[in-house]
Amino acid sequence: MNGVNVKSVQPVSEYFKTMQPYKDARAAMNQSRLAAIRNTLMLGKELRTDELDDLQRHDPNLHHQAMSLSMERQAYEDALQHSRSKADANYYNTFKLMQIAGQLKQGGSEEQLMRTNAIQEAHREFVRSSKYASLE
Repeated sequence: MNGVNVKSVQPVSEYFKTMQPYKDARAAMNQSRLAAIRNTLMLGKELRTDELDDLQRHDPNLHHQAMSLSMERQAYEDALQHSRSKADANYYNTFKLMQIAGQLKQGGSEEQLMRTNAIQEAHREFVRSSKYASLE
């Protein structure tokens, strides 16, 4: 038999039994990582590129939500940059939060909470900026 030691080859079922704990640990780690990413979104924080990549691989629906949140936040931040006064910036914040609140009445969701927190976090960052300090 060309020198092949047949006894050293283990059945495929044994290989899968051996690998199952590693697969389970990897799945648990992925779930833990996804939970941490969801928590980051719930806090209104922006995701890093590696977190977005993980979502794209393991939770396409949440990835879609995160991308939507990111675009909405960017549009909000751009609008804040064009504020002519602190009152304008604060008015736009109130307007945006009221808009989200109106949608919450139609059915509250985790995504609406993420949106609210993202807008509030972006506003807090803007208020701490030199741009806001220079407004009257």
